[in-house]
Amino acid sequence: MPHSNLHPSIPRPRNQGAKKAAFFLLSICLAALWILSAPLDLILRWLVLHQASQHLGLLFKRVCNVFEELCHVHSRYQDSYWRAVQACLGCPIRLVTVLLLSCFFSIFPSNISGLSFMWRLSLLGLSEALSILLDLQVLAPAEVSTVCEQNNFNVAHGLAWSFYVGYLKLILPGLPARIRSFNQLHNNMLRTPGSHRLHILFPLDCGVPDNLNVVDPNIRFLNELPRQVIDRAGIKGRVYSNSIYELLENGKPVATCVLEYATPLKTLFAMSQDSRAGFSRENRLEQAKLFCQTLENILADDPECQNNCRLIVYEDPAEGSSFSLSQEILKHLHQEEKEEVNVGSMETSVVPGSSTLPEEPELLISEMDPPLPLRTDIF
Repeated sequence: MPHSNLHPSIPRPRNQGAKKAAFFLLSICLAALWILSAPLDLILRWLVLHQASQHLGLLFKRVCNVFEELCHVHSRYQDSYWRAVQACLGCPIRLVTVLLLSCFFSIFPSNISGLSFMWRLSLLGLSEALSILLDLQVLAPAEVSTVCEQNNFNVAHGLAWSFYVGYLKLILPGLPARIRSFNQLHNNMLRTPGSHRLHILFPLDCGVPDNLNVVDPNIRFLNELPRQVIDRAGIKGRVYSNSIYELLENGKPVATCVLEYATPLKTLFAMSQDSRAGFSRENRLEQAKLFCQTLENILADDPECQNNCRLIVYEDPAEGSSFSLSQEILKHLHQEEKEEVNVGSMETSVVPGSSTLPEEPELLISEMDPPLPLRTDIF
């Protein structure tokens, strides 16, 4: 079996073996039909009938898929109904051709009931070989997306798990202790509820600059948390650091938080810029959304990590819009403060009221002197 040069167990990409086998099958079927002295017009009519019936069945299936995709027009197709329909039905030229052929054979049916078993088998093999060679039964884009999502074959699935296992799961459990250490040295700077978490930015356009101040001048680098050092994958003393940013409003500091981008989005953006990856802008947007969704599901099953981070997802602002990244972050920080207040008020409401006297009397004895006896005749 062909394998990669890296290791025998790593396979090479699949080649054209199936098409070579289909060409061999085509040759055998043509030879069989020649031996059977099959009329050429009968072969052509049967081939067209078989292909039309097969594609008509696929068309019915894809029409059913349209109803599912129409429920996701906003999130998957940017409010374009035409793109949703095209993703299900495929090429419109092929669709019209199938419909015309189906109508033709409905009006002028072909009589193939008198053909022998060898005739039918040869014609069926010929039809299937042509389907493979001409790629007549490829999946529609919506079907490919469904298969990838259901079987976790997406690029986003691997990136989300890599980001969680290789980064978040390592730093988030120890994040509160690092924040406490920082507060002891810097006058309790990170004291608000929102500043006790790592805030991860998720721009869906995957634009991840190296300097946040370039995106919004109201986001200013302030300091770094104490670094976390871990032996990882043969690297001794690998260093993980997180940055603290100050948010400004009207030129004045209003909040402080630990902030960074989701670095795998940089990979998605680079793939969309490299022709070798075969990754379009639409693919990038779809995978970015699936990456967020997958990571959210992973964190939901890990409460310790989930409580120590907050995902801030936002769309690419349109030209001329008044979108401000610092205001978006502040909105999330205010929301976290409200959540903390609500949780605190709920906990306070369930505390039982204190009474004037305890339910059971307590005997208080001083440790200074031992207790004296009640009798006085011993003095």
